[in-house]
This record gives sequence, C-alpha cells and structure tokens, in this order.
Amino acid sequence: MTLTHTITIGDVRRELPIVRVADDARIAFLKLYGDVELTVACARALAERIPADVDVIVGPETGGILLAHELAEHSGRPYVIARKKLRPNMVKPLRVPVQSIGTPGQQELFLGEDDAALIEGRRVAVVDEVISSGGTLKALHELVAAAGGTVQQVLTVATEGERRPDVESLLHLPVYTD
Repeated sequence: MTLTHTITIGDVRRELPIVRVADDARIAFLKLYGDVELTVACARALAERIPADVDVIVGPETGGILLAHELAEHSGRPYVIARKKLRPNMVKPLRVPVQSIGTPGQQELFLGEDDAALIEGRRVAVVDEVISSGGTLKALHELVAAAGGTVQQVLTVATEGERRPDVESLLHLPVYTD
C-alpha cells in the first residue's frame, strides 16, 4: 500500500505519493508535469494573488516553467525563465550559484541579456512549484537584483518543511521523519 497525502487546489484533488528523499525523511511529492488540470488550477489560484504593481513573472527551470507560462497566460504579464544551463544565445549572461535540496551538487542559474533587459527596472513576481530549503529562491533574488529588477512577491504552489511567511503559497506540505 502506497502512502499518500491529499491536496485540493480549487476543485482539483490529488493524492500525492509519499516518497523517501533521505534515510530519515519522506515528502509528499508534488508533480505538475503531465497534469494539465492541476497545473492550470494552481496557476489560476496563484494569478489571483499577484498584486497589480507586478510587471514580470520569473520562474526557475524546471519547476517554475509550467507555472510561469500559465501565470503569464492568466495575468497577461510577460515571463522569464532562469535557466540551469548556459544556452548558445546567451553571449553575456548573468549567472548566480544555486544550491537546492532537489538537485545534488552546486549549480548555477543563468539569464540571457534579452531576459535581463525585460527584468531591468521592473517589479517581479518569482514563482516556483515547491519551496523547501530556499536555495533556489535565494539564487532567484540574486539574479533578479543583478538584472536590475526588484522582487515584489514570491509565489509557490507549496512550501515544504518550515513554514515561510515571506512566500505566498497555496498549501504547506509536511516532511515526514522516521
């Protein structure tokens, strides 16, 4: 029997599998990829929470891609994706180190010049699927600042572990310890 954690966003209900992520810890695994109905429900709920003074949406690759796109669709705002790999079109990219709980090892986030120009002088809503340790969030704040923007709001479907009053989330997921 698989243990699950039930979530409801709008009228969409899902049973999230509880999976082991360390010898002594398990989490309810939220996965938006492949679940159009849940992704759209999350984006609709988050779009209602974006203040009028936000100009641009910024999300990290990969968890923030679907949400940033759907939020842009629902809010009419442009969006930018902070990439995990340097792309050929990035001649003079902005780059910041990132250490996240979801991906082992040190990584970087990149913004191309065109995306940095879209952020410059603008107010930004940062969006991600799940915020846990805050490593990716810290890197996104640094990247937005390096591009000359200001983070006005942080949006996420779920926080995990410790509650975060600085983050606007739809739900909180517990961490199960053995």
